Parts: sequence; structure tokens; C-alpha cells
Amino acid sequence: MLSACGNAEDDGLGDSDALSGVDVTHQDEGAPEVLIHEDIELEENASRVLNAGDGEQVSEDSLLEYHLVAVDPVEGDVLQDSYDQELTPYLPLPAFLGAEGQNQFIGEALSDEGVTVGSDVAVYLRSGDEEAAPDQEDALYVFHIEDQSPAHADGEEVEQSGGLPEIDSTIGEAPELAEQDLEDAPEELSTEVLIEGDGEEIGEEDYVFAQYRGWTWSEGEQFDSSWSDEGTPGEPFEFSMDEEVAAMTQQGAIEGWNEGIPGHRVGDRVLMVIPPELAYGEDGQGEDIGPDETLIFVVDLVKVIDAETVTDIMAQQQQEQQAPQELELSEEEQEQLEELADEMGISTDELEMLAAQLGVESVDQLEEFLGDAEEAEGDADDPENDDADTEEGDE
Repeated sequence: MLSACGNAEDDGLGDSDALSGVDVTHQDEGAPEVLIHEDIELEENASRVLNAGDGEQVSEDSLLEYHLVAVDPVEGDVLQDSYDQELTPYLPLPAFLGAEGQNQFIGEALSDEGVTVGSDVAVYLRSGDEEAAPDQEDALYVFHIEDQSPAHADGEEVEQSGGLPEIDSTIGEAPELAEQDLEDAPEELSTEVLIEGDGEEIGEEDYVFAQYRGWTWSEGEQFDSSWSDEGTPGEPFEFSMDEEVAAMTQQGAIEGWNEGIPGHRVGDRVLMVIPPELAYGEDGQGEDIGPDETLIFVVDLVKVIDAETVTDIMAQQQQEQQAPQELELSEEEQEQLEELADEMGISTDELEMLAAQLGVESVDQLEEFLGDAEEAEGDADDPENDDADTEEGDE
């Protein structure tokens, strides 16, 4: 058992004292143990720092890496956890803080004063409107803050060369296309770094997370953006530059991004001017992007997963989907399965494999299926049925 990083004071939102009976203890491996020593009685959302971490205060403009345990607030049973996932989940705090309802409360709870990297934070969410969401129940989540990184480009600002459109660029704020006369567009893909980060270099087949804004060259009008209307970072756009992964995940980008981004680093803000043949070509895209349109993008590279990791995860997921699911049996059902296997003259493992192939979920379903199959086979072998079929055919 690993001890917590320290005891928190009465930090939290809402009636944090109502969560004082929640205790979390981390294990050497897997999900932590969560105990509820006192009944939780709350009429509104609440949060509490259970264990204070020894890292930095969580920033409101960060991508927050975390692990999560969902707990039944009445029984204390763990309903779900993220600790066995190959990749650590992340949460874009600015997008959550700019949302409404429960997502906004989660964002506030995880960025509240006193929440630091390494902290365990209990978040209690009351069920929604009984008319709008009658099936939603109260929920208790215990977040462990693993790490944080900026949700925008972060590094050293670089002065533009003057060869590409002028961009008003400030770290942490949405980029703006400055007022200017744009004449002849470049015929080839052109890029320029506006903020120079020092993170991991991005490879040609990596999976990337980015903030962006896009404008048309002909009109200088914005047609798309991941930034909020207030200029804060939103939900990052995810895309794979590997053709096969992009097709499987349906998370791809235009060819100009695939060619212009590799070689840059996490933390960079990159200006890209993309010719039509590397964008949407002679057909354009909807009402905002006309035929043969050159596009201007400013892209903040905020997170990357290397190609090898993504490939391994997808291969594992495919293997899990194809693997036969074992029956979950009680002692009585296990005895029933063994008797059925003896009658058929096969092992219980072979019978369970058959059940998985048939898609049945219980021994009773398996017996019913086998009984129907045996009855159908008997009918097919019955000579009287053959005669009846012949007479019917003659008539």
C-alpha cells in the first residue's frame, strides 16, 4: 500500500465537509481502494481534496492528465476505473470551465485553489433534472491528478519573416489574422513558426492534438476554430497522420497538415499556408471554402502520441474484440456446464469456446440452442418427414 502525499485541509467546492467520510488509498498496482465511512447527504454538487499532492497548483489553461475511479455513493462499490488503460486520460480544463452544468463544475473542482499535481479529488455530482434526465443518478468520482501541460502553444515567441500573412500572436491567446491585403497566394505549402516550443518532436505517422484557427486566403474570413469565442483554448482537435489509423479512427486531417506538421515540436505555434491541391481542391468544402481555395491555418501543437504506441493499442483493441468472451458462471451453473460437457463428450473449455462462438451468455441459453439444433437435425433425418415432403410436392 502506498501512503497518500499528505492530508488536505478542508479544500473544495460546495459542502465539502459532506465528503469528509470518503477515503482513498493507492495500491501498488491498479485502482486505489475507496472507502465511504459516512453516508453522503448532499442537495448540490460538491468536491473535496482528499489527499494533497506535492506538485504545482493546477492551472486553468492546462490539459490535465488524470486517473479516475467511479464509485457508487451509497454502497461504495467501484463501478469503473481508468487505471488499466494503456494511455492516461486527459481533460481540457479551459473547455470544461467554459461549458455549463456538470462539466463546468468538474473543471472548477479540479482547478480550485489547493488542487495540485498528485492530488486526489472527490467530486460528487447530483443527478440532473428529473424530467430531462430521469435515469441519471447521483455519482461520486475520485480523480487522481497525474500531470498537466499547457492547452496552447508555450515557448519563445518568434518574429515573423514577412513572407507570409501577418498574425497577431500572443502565448495563451487565440491567434488573429491581422488586417492586410493578401495578394498572390503561394503555390506551394509554406510554414513558419510563431511560438517555438521545446516538447517532443512530431513524426510523420504520429497522433496529434492541436488547437487551431483557419481562414480563407481570398476573403480572409475564419471558417473554423477550436478556440472559444472568448479566445480561450477549446477541445483540442485530434488527428492521426498515419493513413490506416486515420481511416480506422475517422480522425484524419487534410494533406497540408500531414506534410506541414511533422518535424515541429509540442509547444510550437505554426503558421501554414496550404494550396488547394493539399486542402479541398477544385471542389471546395461547403459554403465557407470555395473551389481552388488557399487556406491559412495557425496551429498550436499541444500533445502527441507516437505512432508505435497508437499501433500497439489498436492491435490490442482488435485482439480483445475478436477474443471469445468467457461465461461468468455461478457454482451451480459451473456444475451444469460440466454435466452438459460430459453428455457431449467434450471438455468444459471446448464447450465454453462453443458458447462464445454462438454468442450465448448463459448455460441455459446454450442448452436451449443445442436442444433446438438437435431437434432440427432429428426432423431432417426423419423418413416420415421426407415422405410428407414428397407427397406435398406431388400434390
